[in-house]
Amino acid sequence: MKLVHGFAPVTGFTPLTHLERELNRFLGSGSKVDPRAEVGAVAAPATDVREDDQQYVFAVELPGVRREDVQVTLHEGVLSITGERRQEVESAGERYHRRERFVGRFARRFDLGMPVEVEGIKASFRDGILTVSVPKAEVARPKTVEITAE
Repeated sequence: MKLVHGFAPVTGFTPLTHLERELNRFLGSGSKVDPRAEVGAVAAPATDVREDDQQYVFAVELPGVRREDVQVTLHEGVLSITGERRQEVESAGERYHRRERFVGRFARRFDLGMPVEVEGIKASFRDGILTVSVPKAEVARPKTVEITAE
């Protein structure tokens, strides 16, 4: 059984959107705005998940996202990391030739599948990486039982 499952709903995305983006990339033409930036789209940022005997650690790539635009919640065993990457405002006389960076809402959710210490959850944000540490509950930690001779 897998202990951590990740999912991220993506609305506004279709296989044709993906095909169009790949054709535009290959041909070097087409729309100058990435179709992923459609209104209503939800991105799933790349996330590394690791675990040891004491905790789970989630490292989420969020370049260009402000700390105050990110929310981390735990509800009924599901860790949710949500937020929004805001669009940069163009200066007078400035125009874009191409926009490829995703702008809009993002979400990642992980079903932890075992008890955790809610009060011990910590999150830090450094160099565009959000790191969330979720300590396992004492009952979920492996325990070595010493065998005695009688």
